[in-house]
Amino acid sequence: MTSRTSSYLHAEDTHICHVYLDTSQNPIIDTNQSKDMFWSRVETDCNNTKPENIGESRGKRSLQCRMQTILSAVGKLRGCIRHIESLNPSGASEADIANIC
Repeated sequence: MTSRTSSYLHAEDTHICHVYLDTSQNPIIDTNQSKDMFWSRVETDCNNTKPENIGESRGKRSLQCRMQTILSAVGKLRGCIRHIESLNPSGASEADIANIC
């Protein structure tokens, strides 16, 4: 049985997102890499480049689950913004639309 790690910090979430994007958009690394190879790269990069205020290393499965949670929340936010944009609020700026969500 493995022990649970502590909750993710905001800085750690930000770091994971940066590494995820860098890894997924890297044109030098084969874009047809396997899922397992992709997450191995994310795990290695996250743990090797983590800021000093993030103490513990995270495993591949933990990072996958956290990124899935983040992507789900981003998807809901995008849906909310699209819905508000489709209402075509007169004179509303992007900042106004974001504040409504």
